[in-house]
Amino acid sequence: MSNALGERAWVFVMKSDAERSWAANRGYDDSAGIYYSYDSNVGNCKQVSKGDLIVVREDDHVAGWGFIEFIEIFPNSQKEISRCPKCNKTNFSRRKTISPANKCASCKFEFEDVDARKTLETVTAYRAFYANTWTEAARPVFRAELEDIIKTRDTFNAIRPLDRDKLPDFLDTISGRDVDLVVDIGEKAVEIILGGHIEATVRRRRGQREFRFKLMERFGEICAFSGEQPPQVLEAAHINSFAQTGEHHLNGGLLLRRDIHSLFDANLITVNPDSWKIQIAPRLQNFETYKPLDGRNLFVPEGSRPNSDLVQSHFEQSLRIFEHN
Repeated sequence: MSNALGERAWVFVMKSDAERSWAANRGYDDSAGIYYSYDSNVGNCKQVSKGDLIVVREDDHVAGWGFIEFIEIFPNSQKEISRCPKCNKTNFSRRKTISPANKCASCKFEFEDVDARKTLETVTAYRAFYANTWTEAARPVFRAELEDIIKTRDTFNAIRPLDRDKLPDFLDTISGRDVDLVVDIGEKAVEIILGGHIEATVRRRRGQREFRFKLMERFGEICAFSGEQPPQVLEAAHINSFAQTGEHHLNGGLLLRRDIHSLFDANLITVNPDSWKIQIAPRLQNFETYKPLDGRNLFVPEGSRPNSDLVQSHFEQSLRIFEHN
């Protein structure tokens, strides 16, 4: 395991069924912003460890990045593998417009799916979780740009090492802000990721719609930062990490306009828990849309304010990010 957060970095490649040309297996159960699944047949599987930085590529675009918080390991897992019926190798790909559908790269034999030799094999399965440190890509960045920071030239492996020296500028680009890996995460979170324990639970946003409706009943059709708005643009924002708690609490939520919600999640806009006034990152001062928000009171009645401890936590993390943004 690395002894520093993000000391090593990897790209995790996810492919939809429509885009997946590799035909030897049925793919994996992945969730881009939460976890990545792989097994012992995947190159570099044993090198990936807790604390490593990962960039996730979905098909041909970058979905985002985060740090591996823990890895679940499932030894003796059963997996169906398809092999070339002639040479028994797995090195074949599916062709979308040519028949037969498959061509083996090893022996050049062509065959249909029904002719593949199927075997049930024992593998070690892995699932790497990173939900609590996940940063969604703020702008489209495609495969070609990502290839520039990958150390190896092979395009076959789903897990490949990234060039650590080229990574900072790349993270700034996809995040839409300046990134400082340790400062932005915070010392406490770094300690937990590298040496502590994080509950191995996958959270899903069940009840998100009901949570939004309850916030609207509580606050009206009013964005906490910008005032009255059309209901179509209002979203329920969690002040705490939903991925970590998995719970919808009214005192842990704010109703925010969609664009402001994105900035709030990115810690580029926050609330001072002492004054209950809005603070924005220095880089937002360059945008006339957001500059007037700085120093404005919340559009939330005093008796309906969210939990002050949660607001304090968001405020402190945002100030760390403000330092270089």
